[in-house]
Amino acid sequence: KILILNSYSSKTKKANFSVFGFEDDTIFKLENAQFKPFSLNDFLSTIRAILEDCKNENAYFERILERKENILLKGNLIKNFFKKSFILKQKINKNLKNLSLLDEALNLLAGTSPHKKALKPIIFAVGVTLKNNKEIITRLNELHLLMSAIKNEKMNQSLYFLSILSAIFLPLNLIVGFFGMNTNDLFLSNVKHATWYVFALICFILLSGLIVYRKKRKKELEFEDKILNK
Repeated sequence: KILILNSYSSKTKKANFSVFGFEDDTIFKLENAQFKPFSLNDFLSTIRAILEDCKNENAYFERILERKENILLKGNLIKNFFKKSFILKQKINKNLKNLSLLDEALNLLAGTSPHKKALKPIIFAVGVTLKNNKEIITRLNELHLLMSAIKNEKMNQSLYFLSILSAIFLPLNLIVGFFGMNTNDLFLSNVKHATWYVFALICFILLSGLIVYRKKRKKELEFEDKILNK
């Protein structure tokens, strides 16, 4: 059996390429175009080093997600979030692919290898890291949905506010247009302070609209308010 390991070390910033051969209970490593005997402990150390790099990558991804989550929890938005989250997801998926291939290869190797007992802890650790990687992707997807929901909510609030302004100013435009027509015997045309009356009416309509808007805003409880008030 032949096992090819290709990994990237985040510490040394170098790619590692190793080829191992297995015959009965003997392990070989390809060095200088020749397969040379390789100890089981050294082989396990190589696997552990690759796994440690994958764990470090996962820890790095988790720190990024935690920072982004804290920014959103404080009510702030993240600049170029969707583009950056796409790039981050590509990196996470690359790590996931490497872990999946490593997990599959080790399970196939352990199925017929006399070193099955020694490989079991490594296979278990790879499985845990693989599960952690999938959880990171789930967190990123949830963060993506949350960001979309926040942006949609802000847009809906803006549209709602503009709708209220339209509902207030459209009647005002009609009133101003009515009094601005060059027509005799209009309503309040002979009243001395008619302009002030119209101005007072406009202020009253604006104030009424503002009161209605604030009342509707008060009815929108925070997420935990209904539970806390019971």
